[in-house]
Amino acid sequence: MGECAGDRTLSRYIDGDLTPAAADKVGSHVAACDRCRQRLDEMRALDDALCGDADPLAGTPDLASRVTGDLGRRGAFFKARVTAGKRRLFGDSLVSGRMVAALAVAAGILMLGAAGVDHVTRRNWARKTEPVLADAERVLVRLVFVEGPEDSRRLAWAREEARHLALPERFLEARSGAEPAWAKDLAPLETTFTLLAGGGPLPAQLIAQLTGGELLGRATRLRETLARGG
Repeated sequence: MGECAGDRTLSRYIDGDLTPAAADKVGSHVAACDRCRQRLDEMRALDDALCGDADPLAGTPDLASRVTGDLGRRGAFFKARVTAGKRRLFGDSLVSGRMVAALAVAAGILMLGAAGVDHVTRRNWARKTEPVLADAERVLVRLVFVEGPEDSRRLAWAREEARHLALPERFLEARSGAEPAWAKDLAPLETTFTLLAGGGPLPAQLIAQLTGGELLGRATRLRETLARGG
């Protein structure tokens, strides 16, 4: 009777991928071998069911239990179908049509997921940074009226507020979590409040930036940009 055919050979026999001589040999063997004939019937039934061409249980009442109860054999069949050539499980070609579309959709989902996470991260950063800039504005508004290094009353108030509101630490945290462009914009404000909270003499250039409203304008623009969504 000859050696029984393997799943790959039977799969190619179903698809018509064997040479005429090989197909005749398999057909003759299947006709005389109950085991191979039963396996061929099961493979045809499962193949038709997966392609939507037939009732998966028609003609083989125990097919479901056989398939679910023998995962190893089912896996071998799937592997054989992929190797066989036509890949009928996925259409005319394994890497075409529906597969390409599915891969594109999967890639799109991953990209959208990454973009969503990035958006949430930026939004959370903005929510935490807006109050820091608002507190900085409140202090910087008063410093516009500083008359110089000798204006100890206003400077003392500003130093106390910088410490009380923990502005150096909050600006450091905001800058460390910011994108490069934002980190660059926040750096002068962090430096300003670090010097104020430190209690030492302020550089003349910094006094000029405070009284000229340059630093106030920077803080206001950044806060308004964040409020508009960045």
